[in-house]
Amino acid sequence: MKMFLFWVLVTVSSFSQELLKKEVSNFVGVDVFENFYYLKNNTLYKSSLENNYQNLNYGKPDVIDISNPMQVLVFYQNFNTVVFLDNHLNYISEVPVPFGVSLIANAGKDKLWLYNKLQSTLSIYNYYTKKTSNTSLPNVKNTTKLSSDLNSAYILDKNNIWSRYNFLAQKQEAKQVKQQLLSISLRNLYAINQQQLWFQDNMVLKLPTAVSAFEVVNNQCYYLSENAIYRITIAKN
Repeated sequence: MKMFLFWVLVTVSSFSQELLKKEVSNFVGVDVFENFYYLKNNTLYKSSLENNYQNLNYGKPDVIDISNPMQVLVFYQNFNTVVFLDNHLNYISEVPVPFGVSLIANAGKDKLWLYNKLQSTLSIYNYYTKKTSNTSLPNVKNTTKLSSDLNSAYILDKNNIWSRYNFLAQKQEAKQVKQQLLSISLRNLYAINQQQLWFQDNMVLKLPTAVSAFEVVNNQCYYLSENAIYRITIAKN
């Protein structure tokens, strides 16, 4: 009987998706206030705003960090530059980062996590003093994604190996995620495999369409499917 009720919940949830936005180029993510961000024609949009951000000089952003919605980071790799925006996507300032950096993430006050592809290192960089404090061993290779929270940095490499580093840039754990698609933030324990959303070892939701990117915030799953962003509620068991 319990299995039947769970199947009913999953089936009903599959058809309760809400279309949020069409014609999206890239799904950036969702902040703690449930605002979703996306790119369209190299322009950054935030769901709660009418204005947007575009930089004609730098072009398409390579990385956008919304972990602190009061200070959005926009990284342009070809220009070795990080642009800071406020919560209304207004330009605040910009800072250079060392050559070879391909990924960045917020590391707190005046600091950035930097992944240097040429050096195969993950480090914490103070952009005011222009000094690097903590640096990993030079064995962080083939990294494709980087995110962070107040205490850790999370990376994913091209072999789908997820790793967590502490604030000293020391690896704390690593695991193979096989064919699973992890959330944009890499921080939570949700993953999608064959249109099924899993939390740890439990399947919690069956999605109606193929998903290319997703995030889970406050029991809501936001996902990109065929250039459109949808939202669906995760049923509580």
